[in-house]
Amino acid sequence: MVDWKTLKKIDAHIHILPDEVHRANPDSEDVWVYAKLHEYRKKMDVLGVEKAVIMPLNDPWLMSMDFTVDAVHRNLFEMKQRYPGKFYAFADIDTRNTPQESVNAIGKAIEEYGLDGIKIHPNNSGVALDSDYYKAIFAFAQMKQIPVAIHCYPNSDDDLSTAEQVVRAVNQYPDLTVIVSHMGAYQWEQLLSTNVYVDISAVLPDYVRKLGIEATKTILHKFGADRLIFATDYPDNRFLSPEEIYDTYFDALNQMDYTQEEAHKIAYDNLESMLTKKRQLKMG
Repeated sequence: MVDWKTLKKIDAHIHILPDEVHRANPDSEDVWVYAKLHEYRKKMDVLGVEKAVIMPLNDPWLMSMDFTVDAVHRNLFEMKQRYPGKFYAFADIDTRNTPQESVNAIGKAIEEYGLDGIKIHPNNSGVALDSDYYKAIFAFAQMKQIPVAIHCYPNSDDDLSTAEQVVRAVNQYPDLTVIVSHMGAYQWEQLLSTNVYVDISAVLPDYVRKLGIEATKTILHKFGADRLIFATDYPDNRFLSPEEIYDTYFDALNQMDYTQEEAHKIAYDNLESMLTKKRQLKMG
C-alpha cells in the first residue's frame, strides 16, 4: 500500500499571505493566521511535501497592502525567493483592470517575477468564467503555453464558474493547459470528456464525507492517474480545521488503491512535468 504521508509530493494548491498582510492584521482569528510562509515551510518536511504552489485569490486586498496586482506579484516573487526551489506561484488577476491590462500584468509576472501560471477565481472576482473578460487571458496563456488554474466548486448551475463554462473555454482554446481546481465538485462528470487536469484540493474530504470511500474512489479512478493532481487548499477547508487537513487527505488517499507509479504521478510528476515544460519554453 502507498503511504501518502511519506510519499514525495507537490501540494498544487495552498494559500500563503504575505508577511505585510499578517502584520497589518495582528488580531485576525480565522484560518488565515495559518497562512504564514515560515510556518508552512516547517511543516513541509514532516508532511512529505517537497514543493508547493502558492495560489493567489483574485483579491488584491488579501495578498498585498498596496492593493494592486503588481504588488501581489512582487509579494509572490519574494516568497519564492525566500525558499528557492520550494515554492511555485501563479499570477493573479484583478478585474478592476481591463483585460489587456491583466494580460500585460501576467506577462510581467511570468517574465520579470518568474511566476509559473495563472489563477482564475471567478467567484472572488465577481466576473463569470464565460464572460468576455477572460478571452484575452486565455488566448495569451494558450499562445505562451502558460498553465491556467480555474476555481470550479459550483454550488448551482448558475454559479460564476461551472463545469459547463470550463468545458466551453477548453473547447474554444484547445491547446490551453488547464488545471480545474476542486475537480468541478459535484459537476465533475462534465469534465471527463475534456483534456483538463483536475486537482483534488478542498473537495476530496467533501466527497469522502458525503459519498463515502468507495464512491470517491470511483470518481478519482474515472479521471485516471494521468489527469489528477494532489492539492489541499491549505489552510482553508469547508469543514476541516487547518490541523486536520493533511492527515485527512493522507487517510483518504491511502484507501484509493493506487499503485506506487500512479500515486507518484498524482503526487508529483503530473504537475512537475507541466511546470518544467513551462520553464523550458521560457528559456528557449
